[in-house]
Amino acid sequence: MEPQRHSPRALRFGVFEFDLRSGELRKQGRKVRLEGQPVLVLIKLLDRPGELITREELQKELWPSDTFVNFEQSLNAAVKRLRQALGDSPANPRFVETLARRGYRFIAPVSGLAAASGPVAHARPVVGSLAVLPFGNTEAGNTESEPETEYLADGITESIINHLSQLPIMRVMSRSTVFRYKDKSLDPRSVGRKLNVDAVLLGRVLQRGDALLVVTELVDVQNGWQLWGEQYNRKMVDIFAVEEEISREISEKLRLRLTGEDRSRLAKRYTQNSEAYQDYLRGRYHWNRLSEEGLRKGIEYFERAIQRDPNYALAYTGLADSYGLLGFFGLASAAAVMPKAKEAARRAVEIDDGLAEAHASLAGIFKIYDWDWAASEREYKRALELNPNYATGHRMYAAFLAALGRADEAMRESRLALELDPFSLVISMEIGWNCCMARDYKRAAEEALRTLELEPQFPAAQSTLGLAYEQQGRYDEAIAALEKARDASDGHPATLSALAHALASAGRIEEADALIDRLTELSARQHISPFWMAVAHAGVGKTAAALEELEKAFEQRDVTLVWLGRDPRLDGLRAEPRFKELLRRINLLPSAGSARAGG
Repeated sequence: MEPQRHSPRALRFGVFEFDLRSGELRKQGRKVRLEGQPVLVLIKLLDRPGELITREELQKELWPSDTFVNFEQSLNAAVKRLRQALGDSPANPRFVETLARRGYRFIAPVSGLAAASGPVAHARPVVGSLAVLPFGNTEAGNTESEPETEYLADGITESIINHLSQLPIMRVMSRSTVFRYKDKSLDPRSVGRKLNVDAVLLGRVLQRGDALLVVTELVDVQNGWQLWGEQYNRKMVDIFAVEEEISREISEKLRLRLTGEDRSRLAKRYTQNSEAYQDYLRGRYHWNRLSEEGLRKGIEYFERAIQRDPNYALAYTGLADSYGLLGFFGLASAAAVMPKAKEAARRAVEIDDGLAEAHASLAGIFKIYDWDWAASEREYKRALELNPNYATGHRMYAAFLAALGRADEAMRESRLALELDPFSLVISMEIGWNCCMARDYKRAAEEALRTLELEPQFPAAQSTLGLAYEQQGRYDEAIAALEKARDASDGHPATLSALAHALASAGRIEEADALIDRLTELSARQHISPFWMAVAHAGVGKTAAALEELEKAFEQRDVTLVWLGRDPRLDGLRAEPRFKELLRRINLLPSAGSARAGG
């Protein structure tokens, strides 16, 4: 005879207990005030922990008679009150995760408590969030072989992250977040708690000639138990299969309910050529260093991958990103590199129209080089349609919106990006920059300071802070921040330009002129963006020189011109007919295109 089973009386998650009969929520034994619709939302989420509960489903069951507008307002208010009761944060959730424009998911482990009579019925903990920590390089210390194995360890880590992050039922920490813990001897449970995930995946990689050894272990953050572990002894040609098996094993061990489309995502291969794939991994390894040397070495490897497989869409995307960053960082003139970036991005889209990264790369080129705002927006929307959890796509689209003066929409996209990648320095910094472009200098300074709490030596955040302070009239603080940006970036011309403008705003004209002379001297030996020169000249009141530099920037298709309509440091030029003509020529006047323009 089957033993009698009892439904749990209550559910436990974190320090909370929720009584399923009375609807009472308690925190460490003390009752938490929660009533009405927030309770019903919590019940619905706890009924299927780890699964997406769509907004449509919640409306049908909990707000069947409401209009869409009333439902939207009521649901948002209910979730907000629920989060307040749980002490939860939408930006870095521990319990209720928002899936943008889709719904919500309860991501904390849930267990059942015994009914008053009968045996304890423990529910299986649900793992709804995961961090794939950077795989270890077992050759570390061997200076001859370390770089070769390190690119492989990093690449396998990134590939597993990319595979699993495409599953809508699993929240996977992004690469930029987990790689903050690379080469650090940390307790995986401690890292997991900092990242607010349920489980962490650890791994080690060893390559000996054609032999590949990958050792993996999946650990429950809450109790430290090993959920799964495996060792793979394969040939290098089997590297695709290893990555696919690891992703599949994780989904099976965590009992994720995958659709046919989900399984296809896990099994998708962008090339069948293992040598081309290894070249692509080498390219991304160098690209991720974000230095001129790294970008140029990345280009070499991406081109080699394409030679091995001319239909390798990801390699074309890597090539487009490399050329694009050379132009964006001012390491080469836009005219020299952006056509190559555009050609590579177009080819990637032609090969694989379903590759979100390819559409985002193409969108960026339409934005910063072609000034084709309508085409850029179309490509960004396509990228985010293909992968709504693509944090970089949301960040880039936010910058597009900020350049057009669509501040509220830009902030929405920025917040979505930060929800998906909560420890990204770039996303955090760009929120501050976008606030500057929206003339919200108080908030811009707050966001920049928040970024600097994570990385005090981040030059871009110091520059954003300096700009915000300057526009508030806090000149001494602005100059101090911009001097830190200059020192941390080894005197990057953009920081010299910003510092010259701030010094001029503070009345220190001679010092500003000295920096302009320094920029002019540097321009004889390296590429200096005319836009930066224009900002410096505008600071000391040399209107004709500033306009001449901006016209030069237009002729060179300078990528920084995207901010022509918003940068407050150019406000003294806006009444000039030549300035208005430049806005018209880059489609930033109200009559331009189908995308709403700013300026």
